[in-house]
Parts: sequence; C-alpha cells; structure tokens
Amino acid sequence: MNKGNKQIVILVFWAFVSLLCATFTVTPIFATEQAKREVVNIDRLISALIQVESQGDDNAIGDVELTCKAYGCLQIRQPCVEDVNRAFGTKYSAQDCLGNRTLSIEICEKYLSLYATKKRIGREVTDEDRSRIWNGGPKGFKKASTVQYWKKVENVLKKN
Repeated sequence: MNKGNKQIVILVFWAFVSLLCATFTVTPIFATEQAKREVVNIDRLISALIQVESQGDDNAIGDVELTCKAYGCLQIRQPCVEDVNRAFGTKYSAQDCLGNRTLSIEICEKYLSLYATKKRIGREVTDEDRSRIWNGGPKGFKKASTVQYWKKVENVLKKN
C-alpha cells in the first residue's frame, strides 16, 4: 500500500468513527451535575477514610500482628488488592501502597466501584455503605461490626 492509499484508509476510518459517534450519542462521565457531585463526594469520603485509617500517614503499617498487614494511608490489605487485580487486570500488591497515596486512592476507588453499587446493595449507595464496605469487605454494609467504623468516618465528614 502506498502512502497516498494509506492516508485515504486512515481518513475513511476516522470518518467512520465520527459517524458512529454522531449516531450513538455518548454521554460524558461528568455530563450531569449529579455525577460531578458524586465525584466531589467520593473525594471527600476518601479523605475522611484516610483520616480514620491512618491520620493521613502515607507510610502507616497496621495489623502488624496479622499475616496480611495493612499498608499506606488507607490501610490496604492484600485481599482487597487481589479483588481489584482480578477485576481490573492490575498486578498491585498491598505493599505498593506504602508511601503511595495516589495508588492507595486508586485501589480504594476501584474496590468501592466493585462492591458499593446499587445493583449489589439493592438501593442507592450512601457514604455509610461505602465506608462500611471499605472496612468490612463486600458485605460490610450489612455487618454490625462496621457500624462503629462508620460513626468515626461520619464524625470526620461532619468536621470538614
């Protein structure tokens, strides 16, 4: 294929893609005010989770008496990371979160996107649901043992 034919093929391809986009209107992720608020709220919630988990210490190591220690500002343990890796095709380890706030937040967001959903919970998801899932795993929103954790997060949210 010569250079001229290659340019025509590329031009036709992009014309086709443009036609598809015009035919099937794609709604951007932040198209609604509600979506924008949800992003702000999840950022606010994760900030509160960080305060409860580590008081903002990116180098925190917790659960030192357990086989699976908790690492970083969100105190992430390996089972959480394994769920994220399985769902998103990543290859993180919990230790990767030590000193890495950006990765810790990414893993938290992905984990919550897996388990804190309307479909799983059967109703609109609240910050309480997200917090309790973060603390108690996929069914944490149902566990009595996560209520006290939520109260701590709620207190931080009220202060900020």
